[in-house]
Amino acid sequence: MTDPQPMSGPLFKRLPAVAGDANTSPSGVLLPDLSWAATRLGLVREPDGWLDTAVIAYVTASEYLGVFEEFRSDQFDPAIWLDALLRKHPREAYVEMLAFLNRAAPFKEAVLAIQQRFLERLGTGLRKLAEGALAGAADGQPRWFIARQPTLRAMRLVLTTPAPQGEPDPRVTNFLSDVDLETASVLLVHLVADTLRRERPEHEAKFGGIGESLAKEVVCNQIFNEPKDVGSAISRTWSLWTRHGANQKREKLDAAPVDLLADATGLGLVDILAPAFAYWVKTTETRLVGPVRVPAFPLLKLPSEKVEKFLALYSATFDDLAAALEACDQPWQMLPLQNTPLLRVGDTVVVLDEPFLWEAVTSGLYWRVLEHLRVTGGDKAWQAWSRAYAEMIELLAEDLIKEIAPLLLDGSSSFFTEDDIKAAFPVKKGVTPPNCDTGIDFGNSVVLLEIVNKPMTLAARSGDLEAFKIDADKAVVEKTKQLNGTAELLLQSPQPAASPLAKPAEKVFPVVVCGNGFPLNPVTRNHIEERLKAEGWLQQPSVQPLAVVDLDELETCASLAKAGRLLPEMLSSWLSSPYRKGSLTVHVVDAYGGQSLKRPAHVSSDMGDAFEAIQLVLNIQDHPQSEPGAG
Repeated sequence: MTDPQPMSGPLFKRLPAVAGDANTSPSGVLLPDLSWAATRLGLVREPDGWLDTAVIAYVTASEYLGVFEEFRSDQFDPAIWLDALLRKHPREAYVEMLAFLNRAAPFKEAVLAIQQRFLERLGTGLRKLAEGALAGAADGQPRWFIARQPTLRAMRLVLTTPAPQGEPDPRVTNFLSDVDLETASVLLVHLVADTLRRERPEHEAKFGGIGESLAKEVVCNQIFNEPKDVGSAISRTWSLWTRHGANQKREKLDAAPVDLLADATGLGLVDILAPAFAYWVKTTETRLVGPVRVPAFPLLKLPSEKVEKFLALYSATFDDLAAALEACDQPWQMLPLQNTPLLRVGDTVVVLDEPFLWEAVTSGLYWRVLEHLRVTGGDKAWQAWSRAYAEMIELLAEDLIKEIAPLLLDGSSSFFTEDDIKAAFPVKKGVTPPNCDTGIDFGNSVVLLEIVNKPMTLAARSGDLEAFKIDADKAVVEKTKQLNGTAELLLQSPQPAASPLAKPAEKVFPVVVCGNGFPLNPVTRNHIEERLKAEGWLQQPSVQPLAVVDLDELETCASLAKAGRLLPEMLSSWLSSPYRKGSLTVHVVDAYGGQSLKRPAHVSSDMGDAFEAIQLVLNIQDHPQSEPGAG
């Protein structure tokens, strides 16, 4: 590496403004290649072999700007640079530009375009250092240019930092004199990334085989960055609130789920999904340049009072967001952005975070109803709703499992339920035999599935490891007791006449389906296996390692089943692969990436119904392109 240019030279070069790009982003979330899937975890690299296969680090300012200062024997202090940068542009302009960087962060083409513009604006010496840092000069590990977590933390910094007092460092101010808004925003992200580093205490307690401090980062990173399929989320939400909500029988609710939602929000399901879709579509017309403000009202045929209600629920002004973020001082505290992922600027909106937007208007609807019932109906009402929603999730998962089950020669299904287990294995009066939710008989093997609707608590998402242990037990470990008991029954020889199996199971694949997702990675996998071994569950020789999947992954299994891939084959492949301790998603991309797969028929039908209803209230086609934002 050559020596950097003298500090007396320009640190940044002024370039012409970047012209807009006509390319549009795909509508929906596409399955990425393996390396791109890995980048979404955004972890800072540690010297662990499994991290090298699934994780990439994001670049920090100290890796190039800090090195540059060291060449001049100057002390690199991120706080001094942040102070100077925050004086350069208004906070409103920064937030909108950071929103643009955030929406570009997961997409390789967009990130590389922004990266190239940034590098071109650097002086020769600093550019060489930045290129070296991105290539992995420090440790051989390449760096990702823009990551979601430090970008959102930069938003918080901009919104919550008081107006600078006193005079800025004149040397740094001089260096930043020609810095444009986009370059300044990228620098903010890289400087904030430095502040997110955490020291690893010596001799700390272990969790899942590694130190607890790193374990927290691994868990929080995966919860935060786990990819979601937008199309599936919309289809699933439509199915849950219309079809399965009407079919749940576990609880006698005061009203149908869609009516409870209307009581809680003042809006119908379409009134919530349509604005989110409209704003998202206009925002993602390009990921290469920004920022973008979207007109809040003209894109929709909804009455203005309904749009106002939607904005009251899901948007915040600069001042409101700043006040809400003030208390979120820990790296993973993001609740204000989760609750209000839209920034309102007059009669326009800025999408601050796409994953949070879709989470808020899909799975987040459950919480809207629960909090409303907690206030209006008390404990009995919200607890009944929680149980009803769990049944809705079970019904949705069972639809997918039925798609996976092969048809037998006589035309019947190999799918069976807990009622079939109860009927086949009678016990003394008043005692229920162990039973899981569903199963599939594949002849030489049987797959047993337990469906659970246990979301990660706010404390667990924010880095409380003890809270996560409790959540992991409730979401996964405790559910394996039912799987274990059912496996023992189906391994018995001979099987009773009423058994769903024609003969004793030779091989059992236990699966927990997490309706609200679960961060499965080597750390959490090790913890679960330790707990199962201690309890003595699923330790029989014929029982395969536990599989943990979410609803997106279950849908993928259904799609692969329709393409001829039997579920035991997929599970065996995954659980014997180098990615066996990580999520099924990473293995599927590696093993089946590039295949053209169709969604299950009922998923496509639900999606069609949802988009048909949404389309009726959209006015996107006739509306001009979104207006440029600040900057």
